[in-house]
Amino acid sequence: MPPLFLPIVHNLSPIARFFQFYIAKPKRMVYKTFIVHFFIVIICLFLAIPCSLPAHEGITACSYLLVEKDTFQVISGRNYDHKHPPASTTKVLTTIVALENLQGNETIVPNAQVVKIPASKLNLIPGRQYKAFDLIKGTMIESANDAAYTIGTHIGGSEESFAKIMNDKARSIGAFDSNFKNASGLFVEGQYTTCWDLAIMFRYALESDNFRDIIATRYFLFNDSKKSIRYKNHNRLLFCFEPTIGGKTGFTRASKHCYVGAFEKEGRVYILSMLGSRDLWGDAIKILQSLYSDLPSDREIRLAKSNSLTLTSYKQKTPHKEAVKKTTVKKKTAKYKTEKYKKRSKKSAAR
Repeated sequence: MPPLFLPIVHNLSPIARFFQFYIAKPKRMVYKTFIVHFFIVIICLFLAIPCSLPAHEGITACSYLLVEKDTFQVISGRNYDHKHPPASTTKVLTTIVALENLQGNETIVPNAQVVKIPASKLNLIPGRQYKAFDLIKGTMIESANDAAYTIGTHIGGSEESFAKIMNDKARSIGAFDSNFKNASGLFVEGQYTTCWDLAIMFRYALESDNFRDIIATRYFLFNDSKKSIRYKNHNRLLFCFEPTIGGKTGFTRASKHCYVGAFEKEGRVYILSMLGSRDLWGDAIKILQSLYSDLPSDREIRLAKSNSLTLTSYKQKTPHKEAVKKTTVKKKTAKYKTEKYKKRSKKSAAR
């Protein structure tokens, strides 16, 4: 009588193992073994599916990176070594160079080319004097391209020379896969960075107290001769998400939406960088879900949209003008009464 089952041999091929477990066994044992194995496979697949889903599910950004600041341990990311146009996140490096080369109280005069710089802008006037720190704030808070251009030409002599200073600075802090050609981030061929480099530069910038103060500023009051304009920070998370330290947004049609910012949690700082996003705040919320459970709603994000408010001084009318106006009214009234009296006199005479 043949044995109920063959002895288990470990050096068998997959086909031989299949024969040993399912063919050489009695039907009842084969059925039981098959059922057990079937359920084990199903359970393993069920458990494996959530883990196999990519962390970037539903995220529109071409590349992004979320890292812990000190260790630079990657929490989540995708294509963060790919090169993309940086848009106004460029202004992070512009601000780094400005803070290291200016005291802040210098007087800076824009040149004639400043009027040709596209928005966003502070509408600087050529030949007028501005404080350096106001231009730095305008660069980061309002994302003013004319302010960034003016800073660049003041420090470098020309925007091209300033771009060389920017690139040298980027290399010195470890951002080796970036190349900048202007101070504003307005699109130009050959200007690019990576999410990794962007996070490296932002980590460096966070070491400056002045930089931290600027990115944490919600409103910026810019005085321009006869009027003052209050600008609201473009970083919406600063208004509706308490762990936000600050950040910088960016957008051009070619670059799409870009962002770099920092957040706190349990004594640690995390840096998020994104390039080429079609849904900036939606992507940011999805990425931050790996760290936070209580995040802003869509409505809160919409309400935090930036805007500007122009404030003009009210001048009271001088007493002289008021007196003249009253005299004019009296004269008109007296004239009216005289004409009315003459008409009545003519009617009486006709009768």
